[in-house]
Amino acid sequence: MKRFILALWVFLMVPAWARAHFLIAVPPKGQGYGLRGQEISFRVLFGHPFEGILYDLKVPKGYVITPSGKKAPVSFTRIKIKDYASGKKRFGYRVDYLPTARGDHLLCLSSQSYLNEEEGEVWQDYMKVPFHVQVERGWRNRCGFELEIIPLTRPYGLKVGEVFRARVLLNGKPAADLELEIEKFNGFYVPEEKLPTDAYGRVNDPLITQTAVTDEKGFFVVGFPEPGWWAINVALPAGKTSYAQRTFPLVIRSGMWLYVFPAKPLAPTGFDLLKEEE
Repeated sequence: MKRFILALWVFLMVPAWARAHFLIAVPPKGQGYGLRGQEISFRVLFGHPFEGILYDLKVPKGYVITPSGKKAPVSFTRIKIKDYASGKKRFGYRVDYLPTARGDHLLCLSSQSYLNEEEGEVWQDYMKVPFHVQVERGWRNRCGFELEIIPLTRPYGLKVGEVFRARVLLNGKPAADLELEIEKFNGFYVPEEKLPTDAYGRVNDPLITQTAVTDEKGFFVVGFPEPGWWAINVALPAGKTSYAQRTFPLVIRSGMWLYVFPAKPLAPTGFDLLKEEE
């Protein structure tokens, strides 16, 4: 009975967004755009995007898919970023890349597998970031992950009020009924007392992490209520795996980052195209 009460207490106390730890991979500037011959830099971190809580990240692997569909190598430089929730400095990485061709590129990342102690699961994360260099060419290219989100809407130039349509593929085949988490990266630490609350004064988890599922053919559609960087992440239970000489459930997760612009209309210029000339 005591074990049951303890398990129930843990279930009620663990927040709904406990799974919303993502690979954070965004450029400090450029909003997902770049120029040929001009280096672009990405920060690769791990944590809660909305709250700005960070954790140490072991060095990931990665490459860039160029507009022609070829792989280009990248290197990772370890950096320290302050986690304002704990006051500690966390290990992250910087990726610098020089586009030599115009078109749409993909930064493709994979983490080392790691144990999520809260969930009692081993996670293997994949993440991709599309970035646009001057001309529209190649945005339908793929990283080649075993589990991957494939955009059917161009993954840049998005505005608030538009929707993004995509498909999840597992080893090239549609992945049905998989749960997706959608969360905004605020870019700063949000303490608990500043988080949105519901009518009962509790943290309003549904306003922090949106949830959707893929349909029977792997398709999904999501919208974005605010401008900024947004992560879409899909999770797939994948049997068991060995970690630290113990056996745990394995979860494969794959995501992508998108930048959403404000839906700001252009101001009138004073030149009326419908006004007849005298």
